[in-house]
Amino acid sequence: MLGQGAIKVTILLATYNGAKYVEEQLDSILQQTHTNWELIIRDDKSSDITPRIVASYQARYPGKILIVNDDLGNLGSTLNFNALLQIASKGNAKYVMLCDQDDFWLPDKVAYTLASMRTLEDCYGENFPLLIHTNFHYASTDLKIIKATKNFQASKITDLNLCHLLAQNPVYGCTTVLNRKLVEVIGDIPSVAENHDYWIAMVASAFGKIHYLDKKTILYRQHGKNISGNYNDNSLINRFKRIIIQRKPIKDAEKKVLMAEVFRSKYQSSLTVEQTLMIDDFIDFSKNKHISLVFKNLEHGVRRQTLMQTILFYISAYLAGNKSK
Repeated sequence: MLGQGAIKVTILLATYNGAKYVEEQLDSILQQTHTNWELIIRDDKSSDITPRIVASYQARYPGKILIVNDDLGNLGSTLNFNALLQIASKGNAKYVMLCDQDDFWLPDKVAYTLASMRTLEDCYGENFPLLIHTNFHYASTDLKIIKATKNFQASKITDLNLCHLLAQNPVYGCTTVLNRKLVEVIGDIPSVAENHDYWIAMVASAFGKIHYLDKKTILYRQHGKNISGNYNDNSLINRFKRIIIQRKPIKDAEKKVLMAEVFRSKYQSSLTVEQTLMIDDFIDFSKNKHISLVFKNLEHGVRRQTLMQTILFYISAYLAGNKSK
């Protein structure tokens, strides 16, 4: 086996109006203990100086940093990452890590997750789709760790399967490493995906293996504009706003049903009979509102990480699509 230092890691960074924080993220990548990496950046038509910043880094590290210039225009976060994944899949990327523009990677992130992936491949083989994700620190805008979240766990379910992913995604893309086989199986991420890491996690859970590491590898900056979850989402006031005023759980349930429909269509030839039945029952409950389907879905294992989250999810899925709302 090659020594770990000889293995190149491909890091994909999708940027958009990230001038305020992207330099700190780029510096954290440059400070990684594992130095054999390449960084591919695609900017999504920023209106600030983000392109100028990343270009200055590329000029200083031309052998390490590649900037993608295409005519695809402004794609949004999900399809921006998809464009980067297509480049990685067409190249010789063996291991892929996804990077957000506003976080900060701890120095051993690449080395630790790569070593863990290599160990996992020893068990399952390189020709088996694998995804590893880790824990993280919530951090303030100035990258100070938020002490109230010191015991935070990104995932409370140790063995994530497709049944869990239908209801909730606890996989944060900015902590992940994907092996080559998983990148190949993913193909194109559709625009209906709730976000890129959600779709990737669904694919990994359906056709491969997801492995969680309870090690905090990044500072996940909180600044109010994050696309993924915020540590303060579970405060009483925020829960009231989200559930009662914004009706966010219902909208999220509708997105999940649409995503499940597209997922089933895209991968139907590769899904098992059991997986197909589970997805069909999940879609059927939201559309037909038969209470008996709640029990079918629970038998399939479709649930969230806590009991209260699961109850709220099924209530939201029941209300989703109702014309009267």
